[in-house]
Amino acid sequence: MTSSTLATVPMERILELVARFDTRGPRYTSYPTVPAWQGELGEDAYGDALGACRAAARPVAVYLHLPFCPKRCWYCGCNSVVTQKPDRMKRYVAAVEQEIALLGERFGGPMDCAHLHLGGGTPTHLPVDLLGRVIDRLSEQFPPAAQAERSVEVDPRNSSDEHLAALHARGFRRISAGVQDLAPEVQQAVGRVQPLELVRAFVDRARASGFQSVNLDLIYGLPKQTEQSWAATLEAIVALSPDRLACFGYAHLPARMKHQRAIDESTLPTAEQRLRLLLQANRFFTDQGYQAIGMDHFARPTDELSLARRDGRLWRSFMGYTTLRGLELIGVGCSAISELERLFGQNEPDPDRYAERVEAGESAIVRGHYLDDDDRYRKALISELMCNLEIRPEAIGERLGLPVPADIPAAVDALAPYAEEGLLEPVKAGYRVTEVGQLFLRNFAMPFDRYLTEQNRKVFSRTV
Repeated sequence: MTSSTLATVPMERILELVARFDTRGPRYTSYPTVPAWQGELGEDAYGDALGACRAAARPVAVYLHLPFCPKRCWYCGCNSVVTQKPDRMKRYVAAVEQEIALLGERFGGPMDCAHLHLGGGTPTHLPVDLLGRVIDRLSEQFPPAAQAERSVEVDPRNSSDEHLAALHARGFRRISAGVQDLAPEVQQAVGRVQPLELVRAFVDRARASGFQSVNLDLIYGLPKQTEQSWAATLEAIVALSPDRLACFGYAHLPARMKHQRAIDESTLPTAEQRLRLLLQANRFFTDQGYQAIGMDHFARPTDELSLARRDGRLWRSFMGYTTLRGLELIGVGCSAISELERLFGQNEPDPDRYAERVEAGESAIVRGHYLDDDDRYRKALISELMCNLEIRPEAIGERLGLPVPADIPAAVDALAPYAEEGLLEPVKAGYRVTEVGQLFLRNFAMPFDRYLTEQNRKVFSRTV
């Protein structure tokens, strides 16, 4: 079969492909994936990795996790904690400031920051003065490099004009807001009510505050979603002219996330209905002029992500898609992940236990993974696939100066059935993913994952 654009492939054909190839597997937002990590890291190992980062004398990326929310959204898969207690938030911010001070000691001074991102939870659930205080402290240790990017995830329901002004004054120009779905019956079913008027007012206020990129997040596969209600949501969202869009699939894992048990499983879309919602969004956004980025993002053709994707420069870290390839990432706050040249490290996930560790002068890191040369090779290959839609094993080895692992040719051969169906097209020394093939990116990555067979008890979400 020759390759075709997604919009021209009959729905029946796509359903048939999904019926054959859909399975469960990792999302590959990192490699090795978090469940495959070796476990505890020695204190010296993390310190040595930070020292190597300092010696490289390059700007870093920084992620700050602010976990608190005013109310639980039942679909949520983030590390978030519901609280209304000011003292709890103050204690957490104080612990973050202590962690920043410890990082300063290990680095031996400030480190320029090329990208600062605030996530959660809901960063704007913090009082304005507390949010400003922690950003200012972070900026002392990680001052912005030239043309640095600063971005933040917010809830439009509790992001006041004062929050927006405080963020803008501190250099934030990119803001992302969770919408998920605009149908009232869906919002009621997931415990997150925010009418279109509220979202529209937020977008207007963010732009009036000086944010140059206003981005909106949606979720397909939620309870009570229908193609008709979803179409109305998509049309209303595009009418707001967001600069970027994210469209994530809902992962219903109530055994792991107990709050998801509040969702009535009988109201969830079937596998076929869910796929139709995904394709509906993909076709609608591309028809409206947005470019598909990776698995679940869309951007305007002039956006830097679209330009990087066309030039083969797109990259992904734990903060999402980026044009800043190769930055080492410093995670700050509970559950935050640091992604260094040869090491992953994750902080204590619980905010109170995190505060206890930091207050006691201990490292916040509780687990991680050393990357050997095999890990580094596969990480680069899978990242190139997930971002720039290419599989070129020899080119990866040449770029890194590493040998191609012995099993890689067999992994490439395992992709032949996908190529026969037009999901991959042969190119010099490898494959390129077709537009329809983008639905199956996770499938293409799985043969290259040397840890996958060790995770047979792990419950992954569906790949499509």
